[in-house]
Amino acid sequence: MTIYMKRSYKILVAGLLAITCYSCNFLSQEPQTSLSTEQLFSDIKNVQPYLNGIYYSWRDTRINRKGLFLMLGLDETQQGEYQIRTDAQQGALDKYNGFYGPDNNAIAQLWSVRWRVAVLASEALDGIERITPATAAESASLDMFRGQALFYRACVMFEMAQYWGGLPVPELKDGEVVIGGRRTLVQTYEFIEKDLIRAIELLPKERPADGRVPTRWAAHAILARLYMSAWEESGMRDFGKAKMHLQAVVSSGMYALMTHFADLWNPDVSCEQEAVFTFYFNNVWPDTNELQWYCGSRALSSDPNCPMGGYDLLVPTAYARNYKDAGGIWEEGDLRREESIRYTFAYKGKSPAAVAGFGEDQLLPHIRKYEDWRIEGTKSFYNTGKNIYYIRYADVLLLLAECLNEEGSTAEAVDLVNQVRMRAWGGVLPAEAQWKAMSQDDFRTALMDERIRELLCEGWRRMDLMRQGKQVFIREVKAKNPWAKEQGSLDEHHLLFPIPNTEIKTNTSVASVDQNPGY
Repeated sequence: MTIYMKRSYKILVAGLLAITCYSCNFLSQEPQTSLSTEQLFSDIKNVQPYLNGIYYSWRDTRINRKGLFLMLGLDETQQGEYQIRTDAQQGALDKYNGFYGPDNNAIAQLWSVRWRVAVLASEALDGIERITPATAAESASLDMFRGQALFYRACVMFEMAQYWGGLPVPELKDGEVVIGGRRTLVQTYEFIEKDLIRAIELLPKERPADGRVPTRWAAHAILARLYMSAWEESGMRDFGKAKMHLQAVVSSGMYALMTHFADLWNPDVSCEQEAVFTFYFNNVWPDTNELQWYCGSRALSSDPNCPMGGYDLLVPTAYARNYKDAGGIWEEGDLRREESIRYTFAYKGKSPAAVAGFGEDQLLPHIRKYEDWRIEGTKSFYNTGKNIYYIRYADVLLLLAECLNEEGSTAEAVDLVNQVRMRAWGGVLPAEAQWKAMSQDDFRTALMDERIRELLCEGWRRMDLMRQGKQVFIREVKAKNPWAKEQGSLDEHHLLFPIPNTEIKTNTSVASVDQNPGY
């Protein structure tokens, strides 16, 4: 059993949190002060800054390499040639080979950066319970604080349950946060479900001025995703419940699709009408996310101020970048293709050449969504920082369409998908691009491609493939990810990551016998 309590925290004091009003880009400042647990929760004014600190810890899961690791080893994205050759542990995320094990540092990082959020949120919930409100307004604030902490904890634990299975669960016992042994998958899901149901009750309906504070609609959306994506053997999968929560988001009237898909990737345009929950960044350190550093092309890296430069960690597979007649997913006229993927690399009137010895794929199509042209000529492409959507309304509509299809309402599901596709054709969906009547099975297959087209590299593809079944995941990745196909070793046990040995060594309630099968 591991106990976390009575720490000294570094929190962001309220006076040192600056908020820019435009596009809800929040700037965290580095000056900090250390407070003991008792001091911190002795004053209700400290709680929101502490919760903001948890938000930033959660946001850290989307920064630099670790923000991209979960997108590797799939049918939509792969590592660049030089990256796959030079880092065996990172390469294992595509190859599913012998380095894909409990000592893999990349997998351990994915675990630790999320587990920290779960523990901090649990400690926040404990601290909040020890505050006695003096007024009705303070009581309402404490409820909103509880909702935030529950939401943060549930979201990271949901991700971890999908990728590792049953988890240790942080619990409050006698004023201490106690981490026991691994729970069953069902117990883990029930813990997360309970957090989200309570968060829905406590979080605000209206969007707060501070976008770091989630609404109840974000909690509805994630609970729906849990019901849709829970491993089938858990018995928790329920498309009817998921539909109810997604319909709540739609009927709230809080969200709508942006008129232009391109605006979603323009940092000068506010996209709050479509963003259900967002990780806010900008191009001023420490609020950068560095994604372009890893998504851009090495062929353009000699000019550090070129927004297209980078180091080829994450590139789209041929399946995700090509037109249908070349074995890919794209249709003529779909505007999302050019906005999501860079196909041409001419810069300042010159066509670059690949850097010798660093792979032949430097000038193959690259991810475009995270190029940040605000830095051109002034900053390195390391200092890129577009906002990252955790969940947006287009995703909600596609998830709802999936639920409708699973319940037999395929015609209604087709209509919903056509709403999303209409924007992809500039607002007028030509007859040849409209989805027509189709079978339930055909819809399932078609929707998986549509989700790549709409949500390429937004972090949900691994879960989407898992939801289709273990054999579908294996088949699609082996067929469309060249490194997995070349290695040929991907099998069912790889769908769950190994529990890192670092966790087994530090949590006295988790032993080697608790390791996932196959490791």
